[in-house]
Amino acid sequence: MTLTKTQLEERLGMVTGSDAGAIEGTSPYTSVYQAWAKKTGRIVDTFSGNNKTDLGTWLEAFAVNKYEEHSGNKCRMVHRTLRHKRYPFIGGHIDRLVEGNSNRGVECKAVTSDGMGKWFDEADELMVPAYYVSQVKHYALVTGRMIWDFSVVFTDGRRDPFFTTIEFSQDDLDLYLERCIAFWSLVDSNTPPDVDSSNATADTLKQEWRESDPGQVKVAPDYVMKYLKERDTNKEMKEVYTSQMQLMENRLRKFLEEADTIVSPTGEVLCTWKATKKGDRRFNFNFKRENVNGEKRNAI
Repeated sequence: MTLTKTQLEERLGMVTGSDAGAIEGTSPYTSVYQAWAKKTGRIVDTFSGNNKTDLGTWLEAFAVNKYEEHSGNKCRMVHRTLRHKRYPFIGGHIDRLVEGNSNRGVECKAVTSDGMGKWFDEADELMVPAYYVSQVKHYALVTGRMIWDFSVVFTDGRRDPFFTTIEFSQDDLDLYLERCIAFWSLVDSNTPPDVDSSNATADTLKQEWRESDPGQVKVAPDYVMKYLKERDTNKEMKEVYTSQMQLMENRLRKFLEEADTIVSPTGEVLCTWKATKKGDRRFNFNFKRENVNGEKRNAI
């Protein structure tokens, strides 16, 4: 579905199906922190589509036709933003609903060759990726329709369309509703969520704090000192970029914000996150074990 400019602006003021994977932790593409940063205006989502999304829109009608042939159901488009009856900050833009069945909806997907692997499980059987399950769970919460059919077409033309059905329980929706309310309370109060180790969070922090204040210094709290000590002693963390390392680097970015230097309580420079000529910011670690023992080197 291609959204209008008005619909894109509406998304900032509510939790949508695109946020569901972040809220449930099922999306490999986004994170709770990134979703929060977009809703609060910390970063601007400049993505307006590409050839892949255009192809998906063009093939949506084909997927609908295949679904109607397969199921015998008739679909109708939804031309407006739908919102939860009790919680208007929960809404969405839904592809299709099934006519004559108030408990059923349809989600249509066009899968390109580079995304094919995400639709197969370990036994090489077709499945719906978890983040799309989260998306239709969101739609179930908004509409009250508990049964959602998937109609999936593959752009390589070598596979038949894939049809499957997911049915949610009231317990599923109640738990998801709690998560939506908790997320929106962070947005409403402008309270940042905890960062995670995802690339989405790293990219968000880099965009949010693209500009630094040269020379602004922060004294390392205990958890930063602990991480830097582990980083210095654990050679594997230096050689292999682990999720634990990215988690701590994301925490450092959040701690530093516009500051570009971390010092020990004795004033020694431990780490910098300074702007480069390319316009980004890079970490430079100067931690030595003697820092912990109180010896001053490279002190400010």
